[in-house]
Amino acid sequence: MQLLTCPLCRGDVRVGSSGCLTCSLTMADVARHQRLAGRRSFARSAGMRLTGLLLYSAAVFWTWWQLRDAMVFVVPAAVGGGLLHVWRGRPWLGLVVFWLMVVLLPILVVPALGTGFWADFRQGWE
Repeated sequence: MQLLTCPLCRGDVRVGSSGCLTCSLTMADVARHQRLAGRRSFARSAGMRLTGLLLYSAAVFWTWWQLRDAMVFVVPAAVGGGLLHVWRGRPWLGLVVFWLMVVLLPILVVPALGTGFWADFRQGWE
C-alpha cells in the first residue's frame, strides 16, 4: 500500500482514494504536490553536494597555496568531511569531522614537538 502526504494537513493519503479525507484536497492536487516536492528535493540535494565539493576543494587548494605544511592535516580532513558531505549527504557531520581533524588533531600532536626540544636540552648538559 503506497501512501502520499497531503501538502495541507500533512496526513497520509492512500493512492487509490479520491483525495485527502481530513482536509478534502483532491487526489490530483496531492499527486501534483508530490511530483513538485520530488523535483525540489533533488535540486536541493544536488546543490548541497556541489557546495560541499566546492568547499572542500577550496580548502585543499587554499592550504596548498598558503600553508603547504598543513596539507598533512587538511587533505585527510577534506576527504573525510567531503565523503560525509558529498557522498552521504550529511553536511553538518562533514563539517564537524573536518573541524576536528584540522583543529583538534594538531593540538594533540603539539606535545610531541617538545620531545626534540628536551632531547637537545639534555645533550647540552652532557
